[in-house]
Order: sequence, then structure tokens, then C-alpha cells
Amino acid sequence: MALDLIFTGVGGQGVVVLSDIFCEAAMLDGFDVAKAEIHGMAQRGGSISAHVRVGDKVLSPLIETGKADLIIGFEILETARSLSMLRPKGTVLVNTKYIPPNSITQGNAKPVKPEELLALIRSYARRVHEVDGIGIAQKLGNLLVVNTVLLGAVSALPENPVKQDSFKQAITSRLKEKYVTLNLEAFELGRQSVSLS
Repeated sequence: MALDLIFTGVGGQGVVVLSDIFCEAAMLDGFDVAKAEIHGMAQRGGSISAHVRVGDKVLSPLIETGKADLIIGFEILETARSLSMLRPKGTVLVNTKYIPPNSITQGNAKPVKPEELLALIRSYARRVHEVDGIGIAQKLGNLLVVNTVLLGAVSALPENPVKQDSFKQAITSRLKEKYVTLNLEAFELGRQSVSLS
């Protein structure tokens, strides 16, 4: 068994935390895990991605171009930018949030329509799961749980080998006690969002 995942988004969205929790859950299940983070100008809202490799024996943390089984996108543009990493029959799970880059907000580049980016993602991946992470987080009253919503969605995918209880255990051990109940609820709603799509 082997699974190569790319977590991608912009600085401040929780890409690192989410990939850490995924890795911890996989290790709880006895998998060998390797992870590498690639930071652009993440502290200024720039790109950030994490390569995560899970299997019986993992020799390197980096995933080759065109070899990722699964891309988890925290927003549409960064997901589209990562498509070259996806293998031909790969899967994409994308939060339907669009964050225009500084070049667009400052008028230095032509705006891109989110619908066009989603169409590109759909044309590239074998399966695409679109999750309204912001909408689910708003229902829970805390936008900081978007990443946990996405983790729940990942846990419901058929490609995922990690047990649901291991994710919950990793969430509980990683987060402060006062945030655990809210995040476990966000995780469950994320799972449901995939089963309903």
C-alpha cells in the first residue's frame, strides 16, 4: 500500500497543521510516513505545499511531478497550480474558496474566474470532490476549522488508508483541549460533505 498526497494552499490556511495531523494519524495506524514542506512567501499569503508519502516503507519525502495520487487544495487557484503533480488517474479534493493573488489585487495581472479554474481542475483529474469548507466552518461559527473540515473530507475518500479513529486521536492530541470538540464536529461534517457529493 502506498499513497502520495499534496496539500496545497496559501500561508495562514493551516496547510502545515493539517498535513502534520494526517501524518500523525497514519503513523498511529502503523504506516511509514515521510513529509516535506515547500514554502513560497507563505508568511505574506504566498503559496505553501506539503508532500506527504504514506506506505509500508517510504524512502523519500518528495513526490515526483505527475506522481501524486491525491491533491488536497485549500483554495482553487493553488489547486490548479498543483495539477502538474497529479498522476493521470489521480483525485483532487478542493475547497471551493478562491483567493486572488497579490498580482491581481494590485492590478498587475488579469483576473481569473473561479469557474474557469474549477473547470480546469475537473478536466485534469479523474475524480474531483468540491467541498464548501468556508460554508461548513461558518455554520460551526469558526472559520479556523476549514482545514479540519478538509481533513474530514480526505478521511472519507476511498483512496485514504488511514482509519477514522486515528484521525480523531491525532486531532485530540494535536489541538488544545478547548478546541477539540469543535474540530471533531468539523471533521465529521467534512466526512459527510464527501459522502453527499
